[in-house]
Amino acid sequence: MSQPEKSLDVRSPEDVLRASGVPFTVLDHVPIVGQADAETKLGLETRQLLKTMVFRTADGGFVLAALPVTGRVNYGRLARAAGVSRSKLRQAEPDELSLLGMEPGGASPVCDRPGVVTVFDESVTRMGTVYCGSGRADRTVRIEAAQLIALVEPKVEELSS
Repeated sequence: MSQPEKSLDVRSPEDVLRASGVPFTVLDHVPIVGQADAETKLGLETRQLLKTMVFRTADGGFVLAALPVTGRVNYGRLARAAGVSRSKLRQAEPDELSLLGMEPGGASPVCDRPGVVTVFDESVTRMGTVYCGSGRADRTVRIEAAQLIALVEPKVEELSS
């Protein structure tokens, strides 16, 4: 019988941002999931939306992939960038997000859990102001992409198919 995974004392993405001193704002709103909700319920422009996908590795690690909301992640490219085999990478289950201080609908590229590998699509470097997850489905972060990249220090690769 496997033991439940222990939750480390991980701060929420918003707490990490606050502690960093990087300027950002938070939009409170009804819970949203996905691009359609962001556009129709919040009125945000597609070109400014950044999605974060959360993956697990066979050894229990996490990989975060951040890319424009309209992009489709190429799993082979992501696995190479993260330094793992494609066969050892799977999407995280919704309940696993709590191990990162996040909830479904609120995945964020900002995370302070040790050992998490974060990869940004190279197009994010040209996005300007972006809207990304805060860790919660009812709050969205507005931040300059360059400042987000400086804070997160992700690997930057071409991830989109």
